[in-house]
Amino acid sequence: MKKFVQIYTGGVSGRNISIPQIEKKLDSMEGHKPDGIIVGWSLEKQIYSYLRDYTNKRGIELYLWFQVLSEFKSLGDFREIETIGGRRLRSAVFDGDEEFSFYCPSHPDTLHHLTDIFETYFSDIAFDGVLLDRIRFPSLAADRNALFACSCPFCMKKLEKRGIGRKEIEKIHMQVKERNSLLCIKEYKNGNYIFDSPELEAYLNARTELITDMVKALAGYFRTKGMKVGLDLFAPFLSLFVGQDYAALSKSADFIKPMLYRHTYTPAGMEYELEGMAGEMAGRMKQIIGMEEGRLTDFMEKELETAGELSSCEIYAGMEIHTVRELPSVSAWSIREGVERMEKRGCRGRIASWNILEASKENLLAFMEGEGR
Repeated sequence: MKKFVQIYTGGVSGRNISIPQIEKKLDSMEGHKPDGIIVGWSLEKQIYSYLRDYTNKRGIELYLWFQVLSEFKSLGDFREIETIGGRRLRSAVFDGDEEFSFYCPSHPDTLHHLTDIFETYFSDIAFDGVLLDRIRFPSLAADRNALFACSCPFCMKKLEKRGIGRKEIEKIHMQVKERNSLLCIKEYKNGNYIFDSPELEAYLNARTELITDMVKALAGYFRTKGMKVGLDLFAPFLSLFVGQDYAALSKSADFIKPMLYRHTYTPAGMEYELEGMAGEMAGRMKQIIGMEEGRLTDFMEKELETAGELSSCEIYAGMEIHTVRELPSVSAWSIREGVERMEKRGCRGRIASWNILEASKENLLAFMEGEGR
């Protein structure tokens, strides 16, 4: 099983991470060599240059952690997404410098701005690949109106070609609002939902194509640079609601990293997103998807299997080796248990998420060594 680690160097302005700080953390792995290091997304080139030298000497791949539809709005004239009625969604800042405000995937300038950011700030580092993150619409945990965004003229033009106009969206919006049910969900099986509303199902499937089109174009650009492409995706049970189609997206990737976060009660954490999406009906939602109380590891294993069945590329499972300081810490035992389940499912790789600089030596070693320690 391949082992990748992630290093978060801060938002655009950086966190003043020093090279000796990174060096010390890498040394703490006690000779265990990862197959790849994923780093981003500050603009501090000296860090990337150091890691390029470090990885070249050791035969390790170096990936740029690249935010796509969030984080870089100060570096380009991006159009913010909007919901029906032209309203803007709420934005949020997490952990001091992670900005969860999103921009439109369909605007013709979005791809240009993203490639320009790469060319300006990162292209002189010989990265082996790129991990594309925030390739989605905002989640319902951030704003209940996110289900009906983006509804700007550029997205609507694409949706209309797929038979979904503004009138259809307004009708679906009223259905969801009037029916006393959980987003009209009837069943969840093998990564797919069955809805009580064919119109909602058609809309959600059409909406995923807006993200797929953008990812396909951006992945194609990075491939012209000779770079591999990884994708950071929500767990399968969440993916449809943020516009992510595993089967379609996997055609543009070398690997997918499902964020199977059991402990993190923050964005992308499985329980956090579910409870934020379902609200008072969270218990019912857990019944539908089979997320039993106290058995998140079992559910993680099932979702890992689903991700593999849906995808035509390799799956590298995203594993927390730490979480935010306010929450109970992730234990080394839990990490080893997670690794054991992933190996049981024949997973091709695992990725230490999301910042080894914040993880303890014990947890990092548990991730690198696995259940056989």
